[in-house]
This record gives sequence, structure tokens and C-alpha cells, in this order.
Amino acid sequence: MDNVPKVRSAILFLATVGVTIAPASGQPSIEAAFLRVPSAAGARESSKAINQRAHYPGSSGDYQLAVYVRDAMRRFGLRAWIEPFTATVYTPRVLQLQLLASPVVNFSLRDQRIAADPDGSRSDAGLPFNAGSGDGDVRAPLVYVSRGLEADYATVARAGVAVAGKLVLVRYGAEYRGNLAARAARHGAAGVIFYSDPKDDGFARGSVYPNGPYRPLGVVQRGDVMADDHRQLTIPTLPVTATTAALLLANVRGAAGPTGWAGALPVSYAVGVTQSLVRLHVEMNARSTTLWNTIGELPGSDPSQMVVLGGHRDAWVYGVTDDGSGISTLLEVARGLGAVHRSGWVPKRSIRIAGWDAEEIGELGSSAYVAAHRGELLRGCVAYVNTDESASGPTFGAAGAAALAPVLRAAVGDVLHLSNVGVPAPAGGSDFESFIYTMGTPVLDLGYSGPFGTYHSPFDDLRFASLYADPGFVHHRAIAQTIGVVAIRLASSGAGAFRFEPYVAVLDDGMRDITRTAASVGVTVNPGLSAAVTRFEDAARAYDSNPPTGSGDKALKAVQVLDLVAYSASGYASVAFPRVAAAIASVKQQAVDSAVAATVDDLNQVTAILATINTQ
Repeated sequence: MDNVPKVRSAILFLATVGVTIAPASGQPSIEAAFLRVPSAAGARESSKAINQRAHYPGSSGDYQLAVYVRDAMRRFGLRAWIEPFTATVYTPRVLQLQLLASPVVNFSLRDQRIAADPDGSRSDAGLPFNAGSGDGDVRAPLVYVSRGLEADYATVARAGVAVAGKLVLVRYGAEYRGNLAARAARHGAAGVIFYSDPKDDGFARGSVYPNGPYRPLGVVQRGDVMADDHRQLTIPTLPVTATTAALLLANVRGAAGPTGWAGALPVSYAVGVTQSLVRLHVEMNARSTTLWNTIGELPGSDPSQMVVLGGHRDAWVYGVTDDGSGISTLLEVARGLGAVHRSGWVPKRSIRIAGWDAEEIGELGSSAYVAAHRGELLRGCVAYVNTDESASGPTFGAAGAAALAPVLRAAVGDVLHLSNVGVPAPAGGSDFESFIYTMGTPVLDLGYSGPFGTYHSPFDDLRFASLYADPGFVHHRAIAQTIGVVAIRLASSGAGAFRFEPYVAVLDDGMRDITRTAASVGVTVNPGLSAAVTRFEDAARAYDSNPPTGSGDKALKAVQVLDLVAYSASGYASVAFPRVAAAIASVKQQAVDSAVAATVDDLNQVTAILATINTQ
């Protein structure tokens, strides 16, 4: 998953709706048989294979891992194959950073070696870079802009410091790095240098790797900086170590910043510019190349209907946790499903398991799959379950579409013995996006999270996973069991598992947000939207009070339309009523009125579908 270390929400709340799905005949024994199969030992063996070589998208290691995953699923009894696709992959041709002082400082761009973990310094680790960086050879003063938010640029402007034509130094963590880079470009910056400050992820938080889970000063967070359209940025960017950032910051002269401006390095974090010029030279290779999605399938008695499980197989370097933990988990799911299938169980709906390529550079694999299979997915995909960094720490969390929240809570209660688990709205940063934000397919995303200081670095390897991410690989097994039970239930119950009353809170919160935002920019939201929400909520309560066993196709259509109304994302943030929110951002009343009218039509369509099902 391309995210700030994906610390999923662990917010707990008392559910007002907790409808569970009645198991199909014989299903409890199938679930019990399945639960005995996934193992920590199996997940560890897969993790060892993942640790063997770097597998950045399009590399030989990437293809070899695709073959490994395919062959493993075949051994477990699934049909499995590789689906190639073509995409643009970015790799660095020239990377250079200098402080043009006297004498000139030539910065090393490599991650600092860690003697206790030689795997992280293998020759195939490569240099840190940002996929999608623009090309440029810039010599300019540098300005520290803290977290790179609009408020930070306002602080710089109030101090009389111009950003235009200068390089900016940005602390990772506040937003998706692509948003931070795009904002810097809008403010006229000539280039961006990113780093992870120890205040956010380092010694100020706790013990650093190799003695703890937080980021050492010499370890860089790689990552992509492309917008949703996957276009290359217009200015150069480069991620560096906190050690390098400290030397740059020490050269800045200016006034002290406001509260919260500084990090934890022993420098002043002044609001000003460097005394010396800084040279940032980046040239990228952008080539169209073949990439590989790995697909496995347990065919159902109705192959036109399916549940898709997925996680990304690519990594910035070795990626044993991001997302080797998801792939290892899914292989244990495949092992368990294959075992119960050999005993004679055939699901009603097919279960597909995907290892996506190129998630780290724009979720390209899952996007390509959705584009190639859009028709059949729209007709029959009742759910997509994602696992990205499924075992990066001790805290369980989940997110997903409200339609599936009761199914997830029931499975989590039965398998993990956790109650009142919150299921917040999905946001951004992983492979569920193409499913829910382009088709309305209901999604779930679940896993264990925690401090992950080797995120997007070569030290995301087997040692870190074994000592800090998931000692004993027990959470790999637990998530595999949970996902498997969810898949078995959805493959048996399908669209009959959907519930609609959980959307009430989502839509009510969204109405409050867009109404408040609209007022702040001087536009209004037609009250017809609120009325349409109320009509839907009445129909949802009626549906859930006596959910039908049939009419699955109609219920799936209702969910697909509703999810496109209720959910979208901006970077890592969830956005409700996305058409209306985008229109409000344009500050054009006509655009707002048009978006509201279209959204009302969609809500009325969902309400009508539910009413039709209820009268059958």
C-alpha cells in the first residue's frame, strides 16, 4: 500500500446495527475445517521467499515472485494464472543532491547500513527515489516548509520568504506525498526534497530500528508522487535521510517558526532560506513495460458471481511487510480454501485471489484488472476484500463500505473474539480504490498495524517482520482466518449479506460536512438532497428489518449506486458525496446545483430498488 505508514483506524464504537448472516447449511463445519488450515509457519515460509530479492514493478524479482505466488496457489488446489498488462514504470537515471557551500557537500543518497540487518544493504536495494518525479537540474536556495500544508506556506509568506523558484524541504506524514509535491508546484517551487522527521517517525517516538520499530535517521522513505491521472510531476523531487535534512536545515537562516513548526532534529528549523544554494538533479527513465497480476480462483457453482480477495505483490525493495504480509496472508487463505474444496465443498460464488502488481506506483495492477474485467465485475462481484500490510503491528483495524460492516463484525467476533469493532469509511492508498470508486463494488480492508519505521525502505525485510511487525507470525494467521471466513460467508450468502441501515451514519456525517464546507465558501446545498437522504434512510431501515433471501442482483445494483454516492477519496482522506464536494470546491453555484440534482437522482434510484425488493 502506498500510504503514510498505513495506521488503520482502530476507533471502536457501539454499533446500532449488528445483523449477522445466517450460515448456509453445512457452513459451520466448513468454516471450522477451514480455520484449522492457515498457519503462522506457512506465512513465515512465504515471507522468507518474498525476502529473497527486491521486486520493484517490472523487475526480474517482480516476475519471479509472480510465478512463486501462482505456483503456490496451484499447489493449494486453486486454478491460477498470470495476467500480463502494460504500464509506464519509472526508474532513476540521475540522482544528485549537493549543498553548494565552500567546500561543496555531496550528499550520499543511500540508506545507511545497519550492521545487525545485512539484508537491508544488499546490492539490489538501489537508491531511494520518488516514482513520477519530474526531471530537472535545479540550483536554488532552499526553504523549509514544515509539513507542506497550505497553512505552512502561509507561515512562510507572512515571514516575507518567497517560495517561487526555490527548492522546498518537506516533512513526510501530513498527507499523501503526491499531494504535497503538487502543492509545492502550485506555489512555484522549483523542486521538493522529502524526509522523515524523528518527531513523526523516529527517536522522538521510541526506539529505532534495529533496536525498535521506529525509523533510524539514515533510512529513507521511498514513494510515488503521481496524481490520480498517473502523470509525471513537472518538478523534480527526491526523498532523503533525516541526517541529510539536518545538514540542509542547519544552513537555513531566518526567524523561529510557530508552535508545531519544528521537528526533533538538533537544528533551528528557521523560517527562511539557506545561505548556500542547493543543487537537486533528477532525471527519470519512464518506460512502457510488461507487468504481471497473479490470479487464483476457486470456481463456484455460479461462476458469474464472485468474491475477490486481493493484495499487492510488488514492493519498493523487499517489502516483507508492505505488502508481503498481505500476500503471505492470502496464500494461507488459498491453502485453507483449497483444503476444504478437496473435501467436497463448492462455494455458490467463485472466490478469486489476486496478487496485484505496481500498487506502489499508482495501483496500476488492480486498475488494469478492473478495466479488463469491468463487465463481469459489475455484473457479479459482490465484494472485494483487500489486505495491505496485514500484519505490521499489534492493533487490529478495518475500513470498508457500510453494506459489509455487519459481515465483517460477525467474522471478527467469531474468529478474533473482538466486539464493537469500528468500520470507518474507506479512504485512499491501496488497491480497493478501483473497485469502489469506479464501480461501486463494496470493499473491506483489514489488518493489524503499528509503528513501521522501515516502511518503503530496504529494511522492510524478514528481520523486521520477525522482530517487530509480527513476532511469531500470529497475526498473519489470524487475518488469514478472518478473511477466509468472510469469503466463505460472502460466497455462500452473496448480495443477501448486504445491509443498508449502516449507511445512515455515513450519509448524515457527509451531509454535515458538505453543508459546513458550502457555507464557508458562499454556496448552498439544495435541501432536496437532505430530503432524498431521509427517504433512503427510511427505505434502508425497512429493508434491514426483514432482509430478503433473494433479489441479490437488485441489492448489488443498489449498493453499487450507493457506494458511488457515499464514498471517494482525496489522497488518504475519505470524501463523502464526491460529486457535490468537487462542485463545492469549484465555488460555482450552478455546478453545485447540478451535482446535487444528480446525487438526488442516484439516491432516489437506490430507494426505489429497496422498495421494489421489499414488496416482492
